[in-house]
Amino acid sequence: MVYESMRRIALRSTDVRSIALMSSAIFLAGCLDLNPNVKACSVTIAPAVIAVTVNGRVPVTGTAFDCKGNSIRNKNISYSTENPTIATVAPDGTVIGISVGMTTVSAVASGQTGTAQVTVTPEVAANVTVNPGVVTLRKGNTRTFTATVKNASGIVITGRPVRWTSSNSSIASIDQNGMLIALAAGQVAVAAEVDQIVGAANVLITEVRIETCSVTPATNRVLVGQQTQPTISLRDSAGMLLQLQGRPINWVSDNEIVAGVSQSGVITARKAGTAKVTATSIEFPGVSCSTSVDAFDPRVDKVLINQQTGMLRIGIPRLLTASVVDSVNNPIPNKVVVWTSLTPAVATVTNLGIVTGTALGTARIQASVDGVSDIVSYQVTKIPVGMVTISPLQATVFEGETRQFRATVTDSAGTEVTDRVVEWFTNDPTRATVSSTGLVQAIASGVVQISAVSESRGGTSTLVIFQVPVDTIIAPPSFTLVRGTTSGFTIVLRDANGNELRNRTISVTSSQPNIAVVPANVNTSTVPVSGVAVGTTELTLRALNSNGQAEGKATRVTVTVTPPPTGN
Repeated sequence: MVYESMRRIALRSTDVRSIALMSSAIFLAGCLDLNPNVKACSVTIAPAVIAVTVNGRVPVTGTAFDCKGNSIRNKNISYSTENPTIATVAPDGTVIGISVGMTTVSAVASGQTGTAQVTVTPEVAANVTVNPGVVTLRKGNTRTFTATVKNASGIVITGRPVRWTSSNSSIASIDQNGMLIALAAGQVAVAAEVDQIVGAANVLITEVRIETCSVTPATNRVLVGQQTQPTISLRDSAGMLLQLQGRPINWVSDNEIVAGVSQSGVITARKAGTAKVTATSIEFPGVSCSTSVDAFDPRVDKVLINQQTGMLRIGIPRLLTASVVDSVNNPIPNKVVVWTSLTPAVATVTNLGIVTGTALGTARIQASVDGVSDIVSYQVTKIPVGMVTISPLQATVFEGETRQFRATVTDSAGTEVTDRVVEWFTNDPTRATVSSTGLVQAIASGVVQISAVSESRGGTSTLVIFQVPVDTIIAPPSFTLVRGTTSGFTIVLRDANGNELRNRTISVTSSQPNIAVVPANVNTSTVPVSGVAVGTTELTLRALNSNGQAEGKATRVTVTVTPPPTGN
């Protein structure tokens, strides 16, 4: 009828435009099926690859074709999405991003399906606001800033990484959590950058007034020719401690013959006697504080080794110290102590007083200063191991990971020793191995006991090994077998890093069990399939964890069962 109508138009008119319209209609009639009730033989969706941001919208078009390849006009097409938590699709074919990820959008007509791959990417920032926008801080205080990120529609978006910077880090520094520290008086700008969009706030930092100061210690007893540096503390009106950096102080001694002082506060004892050293704030001259200096020049009267009792263990160093006092038992600092071993075959001693037992017996050690000495005797022994403990006492790892265990060896006197040989053992080397240093390699899931033994004393720790979650099941997309036979296809399991996994349970379901039968669970790398009737079914494979819960991505395999060869 369409062709006849066009012919009549051409006969009734010589209008060139009418002839053009007639030609276009004839062309469209050949490319379009104008009957929407014609059954679709195929469906396509355009575009086939879609990229959309979270909360973004992209229209898609589904087109149905009849069995001659003509598109069907006004054919009813329904849309759906494989994962609505990632993207949804409206009845008119508008794809809406929900969360970051990938999914598939389908267009269906007359039972025929066309699909498109959808990738949802994060929203892009269009505006960044820093809160608070203006702030005044005292030097030494902190303030945490926040950034509000909005998209081009003015909607707040969350989860976007923020890069914080300060225009002058010597005045104020800011970490990547937005916490600012006021370091010096001045003005800085704080910037928050998201997707190359920058928001800023202005920060004014003011100096804090010094109200009081104190010098510790209150009295300094210094050997003539030696130096000491007392500590000065500055506080504000609230009694809060202020930083000394950037606060100039003037130091003065009232008796330079006895003690001099530098402008950094270092006191030098010059002659026996007393002096008073005063520290005054240059910024606030009314604030000052002082300390007294007692300079002395005594003679050594007694040397006493502080460690008078105890024992030495072969090969284990022990530090000795000595006190040097004058005739009134006042300590004399900075005297050089000469250490000597009177039994070098039993123990040695260094210039620093580190003594080490080398053989069983009695060691005699001497400390001397200016001709005055003290001698101490120690018994050199080797104490047996009393206890071995392992840390951690319990640990968890995944298959393929390592975990370092450490053994603490304590002798029978309760002292930790490090000169003993420790041997490591595992009660199940098929699940975990342990090195001579206590490094455990997890092999298979389960519970393993790790032991450390030294001189027949041992300790034990429990290691729980979890399975690495399955991420992907690799299988052929399709598989064919003959009705009445059983065959199988090979699968490979991999984790999120692409490593191959074994000995896992796989759940297998058939969309048409009357066509092909499969076991509910498979524990091998081959999935057996039994052909029951001629036709096609879809198998869905999911990995199960140790609790029988599904994990990782689902894999689908199309199984076709064909008739037996003619004559069978």
